Amino acid sequence: MLNLPNAFLKRMQNILGRDYEKFLSSLNEREVKSIFVNNNKISVKNFKNVVNFSISPINYEKNGFYVDNEKRGKHPLHHAGAFYIQEPSAMFTVNAYKFRGNEKVLDMCAAPGGKTIQIANRLNGGVLVSNEINAARCKVLYSNVERMGLKNVIITNDLPKNLAKAYANTFDVCLVDAPCSGEGMFRRGEDVVSEWNENLPKMCSVRQLEILESANKCLKQHGTLIYSTCTYSYEENEGVITEFLKRHNYTLQNIDAPFSRGINMKEAVRIYPHENKGEGQFVAVLKKNEENFEVFNKILTLKRNKKAEEFLSTFIDYKFSLYEHNGFLYQVADENLIKKDVNYISLGVRALEMKKDRFTPFHYLFSSFGTYFKNKIDLDHGSLDCQKYLKGETLDFSKMEGYGAVLVNSCPVGGFKISDGKFKNYYPKGLRNA
Repeated sequence: MLNLPNAFLKRMQNILGRDYEKFLSSLNEREVKSIFVNNNKISVKNFKNVVNFSISPINYEKNGFYVDNEKRGKHPLHHAGAFYIQEPSAMFTVNAYKFRGNEKVLDMCAAPGGKTIQIANRLNGGVLVSNEINAARCKVLYSNVERMGLKNVIITNDLPKNLAKAYANTFDVCLVDAPCSGEGMFRRGEDVVSEWNENLPKMCSVRQLEILESANKCLKQHGTLIYSTCTYSYEENEGVITEFLKRHNYTLQNIDAPFSRGINMKEAVRIYPHENKGEGQFVAVLKKNEENFEVFNKILTLKRNKKAEEFLSTFIDYKFSLYEHNGFLYQVADENLIKKDVNYISLGVRALEMKKDRFTPFHYLFSSFGTYFKNKIDLDHGSLDCQKYLKGETLDFSKMEGYGAVLVNSCPVGGFKISDGKFKNYYPKGLRNA
């Protein structure tokens, strides 16, 4: 039984009225688990054919499935980026806007990366800049994007106000999944509850408005702003949107979904655990009517490395255009979105590490371009060889020579190198199963 603060309970009773007891009961139920299938690695149809655990569909996300409560983080298909473990209500946010596929998108508060992965799966010809202000959380974001093998994502670790200078009038869509008081996550346990206090929603709302101000500058005229939180407080949800609308010329867009409507804001939605298999969520979508007059930063000139491209051509059937940045060589997601005075963690696919004239393949290369390797080993997720590879052990494929990729049920998971019959496992030590 959760020990919930009285101030929170009283507020929720005022908001929910007759539904309050149902809501209270739902907070003591077990948290629902779900996954998002990554089409960059595998189709939903093929995933259903090979997966060996029970799944059931989420009606508002075609790639989303409820799963049982067993841990899935060590499953070989998880290692291969075939799916991402994501909270079901959080999956709705990206579905509140219908992507065309060619947009330039900014995910302003992106870690750990669930919504970034969803958006990237919807962009065929578009590009996504994913930002996370916290350096440690940004490493988690990078790791998840790398595992998914996403080729159309640029990752930044910077302040929203710095992005506003660099990317003024740049994006068609901006998502602000804002840091919040986290009330919607209370049933995850007492640790989450203990971080809450009565003043926290007000403090969060100030920061949320600051982030929205930066998002506004990044967004083109007629662009779409998606705002979401995982909290129930009016101050952080409808209150923030109401204040933002007073300052700027935007139009609230109606979200067509079978959820509760916002408080005095029928266009927005609130997701409650007693009405949906998931945690608490608020989502609002706004269309920008006004025009900005800020000037964006100049593009950062990158140096192309043709020697590195020639090196890759010896073992990969793909035509690369590799550019240098901070000691790494990248297949850049969009050269026009690499700006001066921005702290970049990744410009796209981090393909090679460069030391003098020597090149070493990076894990991101195997994960994203594994199907293009001339040497490939495709393993079934239930095989002994698959278990051995994910533990960092050697495999007996001595007839091959040079670099190659290991796939799990046709999903690239990592790399190897065979030299003089000796197999070197390139699966990163930090990702290996014990």
